[in-house]
Amino acid sequence: MRRIILLLVAVALLAACGGAGLDAGDDSATTSTTVSPDQPIDSGGTDQPIVEPGPVNSIPEPRPPIDGSVNGDVSITKADLLIMESYPIQVSLQVEGEKPTPCHEIFWTVEDDGETIQIAMISQVNSDQSCAQVISPFAIAVPLGSWAEASREVVLNGESVGSFDS
Repeated sequence: MRRIILLLVAVALLAACGGAGLDAGDDSATTSTTVSPDQPIDSGGTDQPIVEPGPVNSIPEPRPPIDGSVNGDVSITKADLLIMESYPIQVSLQVEGEKPTPCHEIFWTVEDDGETIQIAMISQVNSDQSCAQVISPFAIAVPLGSWAEASREVVLNGESVGSFDS
């Protein structure tokens, strides 16, 4: 019986606290803005412009390595091929792994021979940069473009990660 009474008191206190600060006559609690559907909305100029997608059945620009930097290996722990259900389908490769140091950046090149998309992924660091020698995890999405009436096998660093048919 004591537990039920304590429970009811706790519920009553929580209910009383939940409405704090909201007066029926207080207009500052809610705000509304009316926007004409014909009036464009200014984003304040801080947003990046939307990038036009590349041509269908072609790979978007890769992130190639930078000359003069020190190459490092990447250890791939997980790679998933993501296929968005749209027409044309959009394909992306989600990669998780480890790089040699937190200062290393991930770069990749992509080659498409008409049957296989070969992705070579490495890490690089500036040659004069000093960094803590600690293995650092990473997760990155590699866009593989939009595809209509095509099929490809996707290979990452020499290992098959999947295929798609559109």
